[in-house]
Order: sequence, then C-alpha cells, then structure tokens
Amino acid sequence: MAQAQMEFTLVETIAAESHFFTADPLGNIFWTNREGLTKYEPAGKTRKHYSNPSYGSIHFIDANDPLNVLIFHRDFHHIGWLDRNLAPKETLQAPASLMDELPSLVCNSGQGGFWVYLPRAARLQRLSQGFELQAQSLPLFEILPDFDQPSFLIEADGRLYLSQPDKGIAVFDAFGNFFFLIEKKGMERFQVQGNRLIYFSEKELIIFDFVLQQETLFLFPETEIRSGLIRGRRVFVQTNNEIRIYQAAGRLF
Repeated sequence: MAQAQMEFTLVETIAAESHFFTADPLGNIFWTNREGLTKYEPAGKTRKHYSNPSYGSIHFIDANDPLNVLIFHRDFHHIGWLDRNLAPKETLQAPASLMDELPSLVCNSGQGGFWVYLPRAARLQRLSQGFELQAQSLPLFEILPDFDQPSFLIEADGRLYLSQPDKGIAVFDAFGNFFFLIEKKGMERFQVQGNRLIYFSEKELIIFDFVLQQETLFLFPETEIRSGLIRGRRVFVQTNNEIRIYQAAGRLF
C-alpha cells in the first residue's frame, strides 16, 4: 500500500440525513430519506424531490445515467426510473415470475435495461425495461459457492461487479458470464473506473488497481466518512448528517 499526498479543498456542505447517497457524472447529488429522494444540482443551487409512499423507502439509486435514474424500493420489490427532473418514467409492471423471485440487488445496464440479483435462484439476470430476459448467469452456487449473501451490484464499462464484503468481488461480462474474482475484502460500496476500485474508510480515500494489485491511500480531511465517490477531481463524502463536496488539487489517478 502506498500513501499519496493530495490537498482537498472543501467546496460546499449540504445538510442531508440520509441512508443512501450517490452522484451522477455531471456532479449532481442524490440522497434518500423518509421523505423520498432529493436531487441537488450544485451548479444552480437547486433541488428537486421525488416521493412515492406507496412503495415505502428507496433503498438504492443508480444515477450513472443522468437521464435514466434507477430507483429500487426493496421492501416492495419495486423498480422504476426517473428523468433528469425526477419525474417517473412510464414502465411496465414486472411479471409475477420476477416478483416471485424477490430481487435483492439491482443496477442499471449500459445495454439499456437493468440487472437484478435473485437470491433464491442465486442468479444474475439482465432484463429490458419491459422486463424481458436478455441474459443471465449460471447459479452462483455452481461457480462461486461461497457467495451466498452478496450485498452490492454495479455495472461499469461493460462489466458487472457483484460484491460480498467477506468474500471479494465477482466480475461478469455483459452476458452474465463469470470472468474472475477480485480477492479484495471489506468493501461495502465502491466505484469502478477502468481497472480501479474506489472506496472509502472512515478517514481515507482508497484506490485499488486490481490488475496491478496496487493500492493507493489518500488521507482525507474527514474522520467519520460513511460513504463517498469521486467524479473527476470532485470528491463527494457522506457523514452522519451532511454531504460534503471537496476539490482535489490534482489528478487522483
């Protein structure tokens, strides 16, 4: 592990008590709480809100496509999409066969649909927004028998990353074929950029190159980071009741 020096300048602090937050590639911030979903646009200091009490809390947001934001109400197994103004997009109702499987993880797909992890079948499936099956993996108990409780799913650059913090990160192609296992443990949430995993400890930004097996650590001017991500030289971190935007003095990789 190499420790790198970098200056981080605080740009803005947003009050936000939230159980989940993310940021899109344009630097707009999304977070969830009991009232629903808030989108904050730093460039114009504007906020937009979305709420649908019929489906309960929003447990996951995938905003990697700013025009097609995926939301997942896990308690009601409801998957939907919002436009840039957080207006719901019209979608078909999921068929009973999918709802019987009760997906536990979801994320957007670059192929225009979305991925789900179905814990009972122990499979990954890629579906269209019309809920038509497009691709799926073999059952995980056949290829990764130790992966019995994965907790995070994200697609990046045509690859799918499925994480179980005590086992590592399994990498699949766009058709659900297993590639390889990254034996890096302890990550609840992370970003992927190229061959790099980006994640945070309570006071550090960590970048791990899983090809070169090299880890770079940046000491951060926070001591209670719950989660974070980077967009270019902007770094977004969540504490217990705030989201803070920092500017890195130089390139992080």
